Parts: sequence; structure tokens; C-alpha cells
Amino acid sequence: MKFYRNLQPFKVISFDLDDTLYDNQDVIRTAVARFVQFTQTLTQCPTFEQEWPTWKARIAQQDPILSEDVTLWRKEALRQFLLTQGKNSAEIDHALTLAINEFLHWRHQIDLPSDTPNVLNELKTRYRLSVITNGNVEPARIHLSQFELVLRGGEHGRAKPHKDLFRQTARYFKVKPQEILHVGDNLTTDVQGAIQAGCQAVWVNLSDNSLADFTEATVLPTLEIHHLSELTKL
Repeated sequence: MKFYRNLQPFKVISFDLDDTLYDNQDVIRTAVARFVQFTQTLTQCPTFEQEWPTWKARIAQQDPILSEDVTLWRKEALRQFLLTQGKNSAEIDHALTLAINEFLHWRHQIDLPSDTPNVLNELKTRYRLSVITNGNVEPARIHLSQFELVLRGGEHGRAKPHKDLFRQTARYFKVKPQEILHVGDNLTTDVQGAIQAGCQAVWVNLSDNSLADFTEATVLPTLEIHHLSELTKL
């Protein structure tokens, strides 16, 4: 545990999800592959696998705000692709429902580290817990029920590092922003977002690198940890 700022008293701990509470890389890779395979078979569009990345990039460029909601972004990209394939509205609605459900099923096939629920359960005895995520995982679907509030970027407000979800969290719990300790692995969305919103920030450093090795880091966290269990020592 390494401190960069003075830790102030806090009442709420908010958590990022992906790559903070579990390893997300293999999960998202599998979910995307299953989604692409399923959609290509369902729609009988043999070029879908090759065209899909281009369509996602196109929607992100056309509507960056919409794309902060990663599920809505995926749906809109698929909708526009299917329109170019001559599908009618009924066919598109049917494909969207099945394809998105397929993606979300695999998106939630997460193997939680055994320490994660144990740490959350211990922290819940002393603090109120919440989630601020830019992803589309629903904690209840992966058997995490410790959170009073779950906010997802795009769906509930502007995505991190925007201040919106941090400020919403403060209003919900009726605390000052500095009474929120946000925990996340990303130095931009989590650390920069939390600090600029007036909160405190824990950087979960999952690598062997130091803060100086991350050139994108422009804001110091309150403290750095390498394992979630270190939070119980605060």
C-alpha cells in the first residue's frame, strides 16, 4: 500500500467492476467471439465478422455520447449493419433481441476470485458500498449483492471520467464527494474521474509497473494497492 495523498475519513466505497473485482480480458474476448459467431449464423450475413469492428467504430464516431452506453452502442451498430443488408424492421428487432441476449449471457460468465466476495462482505460491515462502472455487467448476475447502488456509464449518466456518476453517488448517499473512496484499476476513468469529481481514489495496480510507467496518468491517486484485500487494512 502506497499513499500519494492524505487519506481523509470516508463513509462510502465505490467500485469499478471490470479488471478491478475480477479478470475481464478472457470474459470479454469470449463474449465478443460468441456474439459474432451467433449473429453471423442468425442473420445469414457471411461478411458480419469482417465488418463488425468497422460498424462499431463508425457509431462511436457518429455519436460518442450514445457509445458511452456499451450495450446501446452494440445494438445501434448492429441495427445499422442489418439495415444495409436489407432486413426489415421485424427481422432487425428479432435479431437484436437474440444477439444482445447472447452477448450478455457470455458477458456474465465470470469466475470471481474467492477473495472478492470475502473482502466486500468485510467492508460492508463498516461502509456503504456502491458500483460505478463503464461496462454492462450487473453485479447480481455474478452473485455480488453487497452494493446499495449500481451506476453504469451511458445508461445512468455520463461515463467515467465524467463527474456525473460520482456526483450522483454522493447525492444518493447524502455525503460529500470527498467522503467517497473510489476503487478502480484505470488511471484515467477511475483515478482521474474520481479525483476531479472531488472524491478520493484507490488505484488497484495489477501490474509490476510503477505509476511513472503510465504516461497517461495525469492525476495522482490517493493511494495504490496491488490486491483488493489490502482495503481491509485501511
